[in-house]
Amino acid sequence: MNQIYIARWSDVQGFDDDANPHDSQYKYRILAEGDSWFSIAGFPASNITFQMRMDKSTIIVNLASPGDTIRNMSEISANNTLDKAMTHSHGYRWHAILMSGGGNDLIDDADKIIKKPTGTYTHPADCCNDTVLQNTLKNIEEGYQRIVDLRDRSGSSCRGKPIIIHTYDFTTPRNSPSRFFGLPALGPWLYKALKDAGVQKKYWNDVSDYLIGTLAERLVGLSKGPNALPAFHTVKTLDTLVPAELGTTRESNDWLNEIHPTADGYRKIARKITRKLKQLLPD
Repeated sequence: MNQIYIARWSDVQGFDDDANPHDSQYKYRILAEGDSWFSIAGFPASNITFQMRMDKSTIIVNLASPGDTIRNMSEISANNTLDKAMTHSHGYRWHAILMSGGGNDLIDDADKIIKKPTGTYTHPADCCNDTVLQNTLKNIEEGYQRIVDLRDRSGSSCRGKPIIIHTYDFTTPRNSPSRFFGLPALGPWLYKALKDAGVQKKYWNDVSDYLIGTLAERLVGLSKGPNALPAFHTVKTLDTLVPAELGTTRESNDWLNEIHPTADGYRKIARKITRKLKQLLPD
């Protein structure tokens, strides 16, 4: 039996029934912040937190917003809710913080990163402006550093508590936007950047895999090695999902559209994140 109750911050602030993180019915209090892979505020309707399963009573207070970036999440001036949620005066004593971020930072900069090779194609990096890519990755790292600093500042309600992030998965560039009531709403993303840059279609998956893989390496580097952040854990989720078929425009394998998994796809990712979460929570 799943024992997770998911609440929005507005539910908590509105004193909705069951939305009090300090209610004795909950053994664990989890704060979640992130993009559409976590969000319960937009479309597609499914997300990772909906697919998580816990065998002990847990409340997840979800602050995530579709399209959000680590740059935005980490700036207190742009994210007053996260600031408040992690203080003694306005927040709660969280046992862990779940985060989904970095993917939109990369996607948002894709049109500046991706370029047509100037010579013979030998490697996916030939289709990338490395200066822009490295700057994007640096901004993501610095954003997570600011969130760690926010967690560990004076007056924090969750100093030293584990932050858990994930590495996304390999997406297939394709003309498959998010849809609202069946109509195209947002995207496509990598497909458009690759097409506009004039990159040959036979290289699209290689370039996409290179970008997602490079992002994953940097996110893993935040949890181990010389740049490791304290009490920071990266769940490796690459190669979890069955990739969409190149050229498809609707749901394909584990992908609902170009950058969002299906509910079953999110469930596969959620299992790995939940496993790590359970390892880090107190008995």
